[in-house]
Amino acid sequence: MNAPRDKVILLGSEGIGGGDDILGYEILLAMAAVLSKRDDGPKAIICWNTAVRLLAEGSPLVPHFKRLEEKGVNILAGQLCVRELELMGKIAVGKMATMDEILNVMLEGNVISL
Repeated sequence: MNAPRDKVILLGSEGIGGGDDILGYEILLAMAAVLSKRDDGPKAIICWNTAVRLLAEGSPLVPHFKRLEEKGVNILAGQLCVRELELMGKIAVGKMATMDEILNVMLEGNVISL
C-alpha cells in the first residue's frame, strides 16, 4: 500500500448515511470491501458507538478491516463503547483505544465522519 494519507475515517454506527439502515449497512460493507483492495487508504479508521460491533467476532467486515490493518491502517475501537456494548474479549480486529488516544489520532489527521 502506498503511504497512508492523513485521512481518518470516523464510524459512529453500523451504516453510512441517515436513510435506510439496511442500505446504509450494505453501503458500508461495499466501501470496506473496495477500500481493502486499494493501494492507498486512510491513516486510521476509528469505530465508536455501535460501530465497534463492526470489529467484533462474526462481523462480515472483519476480513476487510484485517486486510486494511495488514496494509498499515490503524484500526481503533473506542474502549468505552466496547465495554458498554459488552464486547470485551470479542473484538476480532484492531485495538481498543482510550478517548485520549482517539483524540490524538483525530487531531493529527483530516477526519471524515461517515
